[in-house]
Amino acid sequence: MKNSRAIGLPAAILLLAASGVFAQAPARTDSTDLGNTAWRLVQFRGSDDTILTPANPARYTIEFRPDGRVAARVECNRGAGSWKSAGPGQLELGPLALTRRKCPRAPLSDRVVKDWRFVRSYLVRGGHLFLSLMADGGIYEFEPMDPEEAVSGRVKGTATYRERMALPPDAVFEATLEDVSRADAPATVIGSVRMDPPGNPPIAFEITYDPSRVDPAHRYVVRGKVLVAGKLFFVTRKPYPVLTGGRGHEVALLLRRASAPGPAVGVTGVPGSPHGSAGAAGASLEGTHWRLIRLGDKSVTAPSPQKEPHIVLDRASRRVGGSGGCNRLSGSYEVSGDRLTFGQMAGTMMACIDGMETEKAFLGALGQAKKWRVTGQHLELFDAAGKTLARFEAAPSGSDAPR
Repeated sequence: MKNSRAIGLPAAILLLAASGVFAQAPARTDSTDLGNTAWRLVQFRGSDDTILTPANPARYTIEFRPDGRVAARVECNRGAGSWKSAGPGQLELGPLALTRRKCPRAPLSDRVVKDWRFVRSYLVRGGHLFLSLMADGGIYEFEPMDPEEAVSGRVKGTATYRERMALPPDAVFEATLEDVSRADAPATVIGSVRMDPPGNPPIAFEITYDPSRVDPAHRYVVRGKVLVAGKLFFVTRKPYPVLTGGRGHEVALLLRRASAPGPAVGVTGVPGSPHGSAGAAGASLEGTHWRLIRLGDKSVTAPSPQKEPHIVLDRASRRVGGSGGCNRLSGSYEVSGDRLTFGQMAGTMMACIDGMETEKAFLGALGQAKKWRVTGQHLELFDAAGKTLARFEAAPSGSDAPR
């Protein structure tokens, strides 16, 4: 490979020795199996009491694979080699092929490169790994890390929202891992993921990143969003800290409806979504002519379009208008997430030959409504126990349905 070279590196990513015992290779070990373990450097202690510690431990790592291969990182470069153990506490590292990126000069990185081939024994004690050099050359001390983080870091998370709705087929979920340490500069994205389609919540995701880009003194956050037809639909309203400061590698995002532009909170479809009939776009809770098609478990059929029970919610005034099938109706409503309640409804007092029972039941359903859900071109209202009270269908755009 043009960008690699075979060299004898010091304990490639070996952890700096913190034990203080340097004279001989340890006589015993808590574990004789290094396979499938990964370690992050803590410090190196020389026989002359010289101590070197990494400014960024994530840039000095070593992973022992069960097949006898080893993966390593020294500062900004990655390496691959071999390892073998002839017996308990014994360790020999083969030549390491290392990439040749130009990294900041550091005494520790130079030392690791020189010492790699001189590692002869190891000891696992107190959860830490100690690698001893031949001829009392010193000890590297490491702390354990997830093997998945050894070569590429990973932040795992879930994203959800409170609305009771399914995402349309053209939805896309995106999440970013950002360095937000500088208040006077834009955030720097160091990792991202895109899921198309993401499925329904909770949306499980994983962001991979280069651990060498993580500075323990910096601050890192995860943000997420859902796009539908290329427009912002759901988004995190706050950053979620991870990695440094003890924040860890897992996060749970709460997404909220984008404030503008677009459909109202809780909408399943957006303009251009392939939902509904007659080519209609996905319907919005507010601003849509909702005609009643079912009350409880009974279908509702209007005798004529002019006597069609329906409602229209006006977002600006938070008023609802419509018809019970005989009398005109009006009142107020409140919506928050998946919660929806109607105030006292007022109406005309006409007496009709047909539809009075339906109108009475319709008003009763509106009075009991506590929650709502839009799926494509249909709106459902539920009581506090989750029982379906009423089901509506969006009138096609351009229809002559009364309003």
